[in-house]
Amino acid sequence: MQKTGKYFWTFIAILAVFTGCSQADISAETADCGMGSIDFLDVGQGLAILFSAENENWNALYDTGNDSNGFGDTLKNRHIEHLNWVLVSHWHRDHAGGLLEWTADWKIDTLFYGSDTGGSWLRDSVFKLAKKFGTPVVPVIRGSKLPCAGWDCKILWPPDFLRLEGNNASVVLQMADGKRRTLFTGDLESEFEQYLLDISRDLHADLLQVGHHGSKTSSSIAFLEQVSPAIAAISAGKQNPYGHPAASTLQKLSLFIPDSSHILRTDLLGSFSIKWKINKALWIEKY
Repeated sequence: MQKTGKYFWTFIAILAVFTGCSQADISAETADCGMGSIDFLDVGQGLAILFSAENENWNALYDTGNDSNGFGDTLKNRHIEHLNWVLVSHWHRDHAGGLLEWTADWKIDTLFYGSDTGGSWLRDSVFKLAKKFGTPVVPVIRGSKLPCAGWDCKILWPPDFLRLEGNNASVVLQMADGKRRTLFTGDLESEFEQYLLDISRDLHADLLQVGHHGSKTSSSIAFLEQVSPAIAAISAGKQNPYGHPAASTLQKLSLFIPDSSHILRTDLLGSFSIKWKINKALWIEKY
């Protein structure tokens, strides 16, 4: 385990999101809100995020990458055999392909998915596996709420009146505890970021998963201004052929996050886990 001191105060700001503790709780000697983590997994040019609340024995996934090499290895190493849910942002292989390798080794209580009208072969293949393993598949739209071990987890996009395909059908997930928020946007692009802004009262988030692997097609100035993140996380493959993250995206992020160490990238760090324990140091653990 590698403890990196410079990350301590960066991530203390989002501690409350996943523990459900207030800032007062954080400093209290008797506070015991357990340990939680949010893992951005190195799945190459794709996206897979693991949420865990150890005191609740609760684990969930937002996307799975191209295959199970990233998230499957993590589940095995952590002896996780049960996922409370998996949420597929959209049916592109770099986000949902890992489910094609679904085996009886992992039990998934519920498979949530959005209204992406594309990717029919992948979707149908995954649904067949879900049926095989007795996992219900449940569609979500704006306003849907997911069970999140006491946190408020709700879907902000897509709305039910739109039929979209691919990136812009990405399910946008907000996780909050009343004080702190995180925002996960899949591959949502700038045009539809604006639509999301138009129908949302407040999109502020302390932690932002940067859309579309940091592509120049996402993360508009208007969107970043409203979200105003303190920390940004980008999932992109090392030396990927798409040039992700784009230099223009990194430049825009720097306007809101001047300290580049607060912009975390799987192409540079590999998998990283944001971990915390009450009354102990907070650290980033590189796999």
